[in-house]
Amino acid sequence: MCTYYYLHYHHLAPCMRDIEYSIHYCYCANSIPVAPAPAGDVEQWAQQPCEALVYAAEYDPVEGFDYGNPCAGGGCLISQQCSSGGCRLEDLGGSWACCQCNRGGNTLRWCVQPMKKIPDALCYHAICQNCRPDHQ
Repeated sequence: MCTYYYLHYHHLAPCMRDIEYSIHYCYCANSIPVAPAPAGDVEQWAQQPCEALVYAAEYDPVEGFDYGNPCAGGGCLISQQCSSGGCRLEDLGGSWACCQCNRGGNTLRWCVQPMKKIPDALCYHAICQNCRPDHQ
């Protein structure tokens, strides 16, 4: 019998996005492997729960999942998108100017502009709340 429970992900300040929710499955030997269409040269396999899917109440001591207070059940997680800088990159429109080297044209989550004092070195500053949109 496969089980499932809910996970929730918080965003980090200054990101003000809502909590994200996802379902986590614990698959059993009766789960169903599914092969979707090949993605490029690699075939990605997925898994579906078996027909005897049940809610894992031991991960949620309160009956049901409380969307109003998801932290009541514990298991607070940090959004991967937010902690990696993806949310900030999206907020700045996908192109940003670095607050460390003051150069723009960055489209990744870290600055890859050459340093002014050391042209052979790159800045590598990770996008942060002080970085600004690049208005090129």
